Amino acid sequence: MKYKQVTVKVRHDETDIVSYAIIEAGSEGASVTDGEEVREILGSKKNWDYYDPSLDEIDTSAAFVSGCFGEDADISGLTDTLAKYLGRDVEVDVTVCDSVDWENEWKKYYKPIDFGALVVVPKWLDGNYDKPKILIDPGMAFGTGTHETTGMCIELLSDVELSDKSALDVGCGSGILGISALRLGARECTFIDIDPQAVCATESNLSLNGLKAEVLEGDLTDKYGGKADIVLANLTADILLRLRPALTDVMQSGGYIIISGIINSRVSDVLDGFGIDDGEFSIVRARKKGEWQAFLLKKN
Repeated sequence: MKYKQVTVKVRHDETDIVSYAIIEAGSEGASVTDGEEVREILGSKKNWDYYDPSLDEIDTSAAFVSGCFGEDADISGLTDTLAKYLGRDVEVDVTVCDSVDWENEWKKYYKPIDFGALVVVPKWLDGNYDKPKILIDPGMAFGTGTHETTGMCIELLSDVELSDKSALDVGCGSGILGISALRLGARECTFIDIDPQAVCATESNLSLNGLKAEVLEGDLTDKYGGKADIVLANLTADILLRLRPALTDVMQSGGYIIISGIINSRVSDVLDGFGIDDGEFSIVRARKKGEWQAFLLKKN
């Protein structure tokens, strides 16, 4: 199926009115790529440790607003509408694209992933396996098992005796880590994330696996008042350090925490922040894949 993609290059302060015009013309939505916003985010150094170098090449002098229309849609009036709203003529770039049935095309890139103790399976490939399985519906929330950080967490989780233990999945994303804990024998798991989309994804994946658990939306420091035997925290270095006091507070004495999402250059910062040298935590296991590292720590 083919469709028309319309893109308009405008000033940063014109994205809202251009988005409105594109939707008014018949597009179901509008997407905005604003180089200035990308530059501000990269300059803030807040809650991220790395970024794709290609972002350095984004044009920061303008913003680009895009919308999609049916192949036969009449958008001849859009140029005049934009000129009326903006008070000047703008160039409207129209490209005819082939959707290639994206609803099913992207599924080709997901396969079952064997982590030794269990296997993570896209729901459309469900079948009989010789070990515990987790069904996942890959969506917008982070965590399908394909990323190194998620995989290392599952591997480290397999090193913990989980029978009759309670778990807490912080920044749960798709819920894959907490679901793994339940599949590997945990008595219960609480899931928490500040992103409502992640909460919905976790609830959906719990249901897909026939599991029930408490899923909380909000910040750890505000929403969770219990103590867990094992905490799962696949975040970033900065967030791990920011949440470090709260993560310690929600752990049982002698409990475990898996920390991940740590790029190689930030390992020392994180381990120092968790008081490894001071003996507050000890390293039980460590994993490294590519640019990432993960650790299973025990609270002393």
